[in-house]
Formats: sequence, structure tokens, C-alpha cells
Amino acid sequence: MSIQWPLVFFTLFIGLGCGTFTGSVIITEWLGKAKQIRTMSSIIAIAALGIGGMASTLHLGHPERIFGALGNPTSGIFMESALSFLLGLAIVVYLLALRRNASAYTCKAIATVGAIFAIALVVVNGDAYVMPSIPAWNTWILPALYAASAAVMGCFCLSLLLVYTENYDKTAITTVTATETAATTETAATTIMINRAILAALAIQAVLIIAYLVHIAVAPYPDVTRSVTRVLAGNLAQLFWGGMVLLGLLVPAALMTKLCTKKAGIIPPLTTATLGLVSVLIAGVAFRALMFLIGSSVRQFF
Repeated sequence: MSIQWPLVFFTLFIGLGCGTFTGSVIITEWLGKAKQIRTMSSIIAIAALGIGGMASTLHLGHPERIFGALGNPTSGIFMESALSFLLGLAIVVYLLALRRNASAYTCKAIATVGAIFAIALVVVNGDAYVMPSIPAWNTWILPALYAASAAVMGCFCLSLLLVYTENYDKTAITTVTATETAATTETAATTIMINRAILAALAIQAVLIIAYLVHIAVAPYPDVTRSVTRVLAGNLAQLFWGGMVLLGLLVPAALMTKLCTKKAGIIPPLTTATLGLVSVLIAGVAFRALMFLIGSSVRQFF
């Protein structure tokens, strides 16, 4: 199967938006930390959803065909569109609540509903590709990988926002009070917490990738187009080893280890977070491209 680039970027940006918003809700509303990133993270999330939505319409060839697809409530397109709309609406309402200084309970309730929509959207996003006619896709591991990818991208985006706001605060303030020192310490603690979450998500992603390779190896109707040999040592090896393993696992894991924090003078935190986010975004593209390239059908067997 050829790479469907509109769908690649649709799922990539949807994952980025959902991961960023869900992570922000957990940190700011449920844990009560780093509330200065609530507005910016929500804006980034809704912007990512918009870019993903525009990319998905390009896949149809004629964007007006989306209305025909929406006529079937059981289709994957309908569920993705409905959840995207509900999530976007929840984020807009959340932003309005923040703007009007609504109570903490109200903001938390709205954000929680939005986070539920975000998690559901990521799972549906991956589940839409689970098809018995395509052996390499016919597994629950695929939506789990989409969820892990969204978690990694979202955590890196939040890490970048935290570092940016911390740097902004340091350059904007000339006199540091005790309260501001406490806030800076809290931001540092939150950053460490996010870094640990990234490492945990990367570990889960690594396990899922291995499980996915096992699935490809034992899937019915074996064919050279979707073999493990093609992925590990064939013409897809560069995508797998360079994109998914190096950029998707090793580089971000190295950036999050204590080894890199000791070299803070060489690699500033803002640069580290930026490199990490760019790395996992490229890896997300590589994973989705590889998924399409091994997505051959069983049609030739019948």
C-alpha cells in the first residue's frame, strides 16, 4: 500500500493535540501544578486538531464527500469527526472558563470531560485502521501504539512549554522574591515529573513496538510485503531503525536522562525540549509511513 500522507499527518496532529491537552489537564487541573501553561497548551491542542482535520479532508479528494461519510454513524470517520468536534468544543469552553476566571471546580470539570474525549479520540484514531483484510493492521497493538505516541508527543510539548515559561519568567523579572523562588522550584519539580513520564511512555512504546513486530511475524496470510525481514533488514529498515528506534526511542530517552541534565551548560533545557519534540514528531511520521507500507491486503489469496 502506498503512503497516504493526508492520513499520516491527520493522525499525527490529532495525537499531538490530544496528548498535549490530556497531559495538561493531568498536571494543571488534577495535580495543581504549572497552571501558567493551561491557556497555551489548550491553544496548541485546538490548533493541532484543526491542522489534523484539514489534512483528513484532503484524503477524500473532494472535501465535500465528508458529508456523505458522516451519514454513517458506525463508520470510523463519523466517530473521529464527532469526537474531534466534541473535544474542540470542550477546549473552547475551557478557554472561556479560564478567561472569565471560573471556579477551580468548573475548570477542572470541563477539562476532565475534554480529556475523556481526547483519550477516546486517540483510541478511535488507531482502531479505525484495525482491519481483518490487512493482516499487519489487524491487532489491538495498533491503537495502543497510537495512544503511546500521543502521550510521548504531548509530554514533550508540555516540557517545552514549561521550559519556555520558566525562561520567560526569569528574563522578565529582575528581583526574585521568596514566592517567585518557590514557583521556580515547583516548575523544576514539574519538569522532572514530566521527564519521568516521558521515559515511562517511551518504555511502553518500546514494548509495544516489539509486540507489533511479533504480530507481523505470526500474522496469517504471510507475505513478503509485510514481513519482519522487510522491516528489520529490507527496504524499510531505514524507516524502522532510523525513524522509530533512533529518533523515536533512543534520542528522546537520551535527552531525558540525568546524563543530559549534567550537560545543561552545553545543551540548554529549551534546546533539549525542542530537539525532543522534533525528534518524536519525525518518528511519528516514520511509524505511520511504515504502517502504510506494510499494509498489504489478503486479496491476492482469494
